[in-house]
Amino acid sequence: MIRSTRPARSLALVLCLSTATGWTQTPEDAAVRRIADDPKFKAAMAALDNDHDRLVAEIIQLTEIPAPPFKEDARGAAYLEMLRAAGLSNVERDAEGNVMGLRRGTGDGPLIAIAAHLDTVFPEGTDVKVKRDGTRLAAPGIGDDTRSLAVLLAMIRAMNAAGIQTKSDILFIGDVGEEGLGDLRGMKYLFQKGPYRDRINTFISMDGAGGGDDITHGAGG
Repeated sequence: MIRSTRPARSLALVLCLSTATGWTQTPEDAAVRRIADDPKFKAAMAALDNDHDRLVAEIIQLTEIPAPPFKEDARGAAYLEMLRAAGLSNVERDAEGNVMGLRRGTGDGPLIAIAAHLDTVFPEGTDVKVKRDGTRLAAPGIGDDTRSLAVLLAMIRAMNAAGIQTKSDILFIGDVGEEGLGDLRGMKYLFQKGPYRDRINTFISMDGAGGGDDITHGAGG
């Protein structure tokens, strides 16, 4: 179950990492405040608000495409086309099933990757029809991690609408094999064998049903 909230703070973090010289402290430090005070960031926030109904529609659309462990192909194919429609370049599916695309920067910064996983923990045959009650959306897998897939799309559109140019290229990913016996196979392939394996400098995982206010900086691997 999720509440259809807006992905504001996550966008601030991504822009801080991809436009500033570095982010090493807390989300409340000067770099984040500088980004948040920028007129283009405010324009991006307005674009997110205007895009809210589409965000909710995409959460529902993706949630209702079953993606049990090891059977993410249908959702991956749909997400691939959504990444392409969002205007990313180099949109592709790798040999493990991860789908991804680049939002080009000026080339003056290191590559940043941000991912949400395509698979859910629920077995094949689970009813994934979304039930809506006001702002409450309920369905197996909607919060872990389907909502985040839609949030990434909304972030791309908001940056485009605001004309935000980052220093870094940003790689947006829908990855496979996060849950259970998937054993992070998508991430392992991305970092060990994938086309960007030697280029990713910073990695962000968007995961969970919260409103985007919780940020973990460093964790056990």
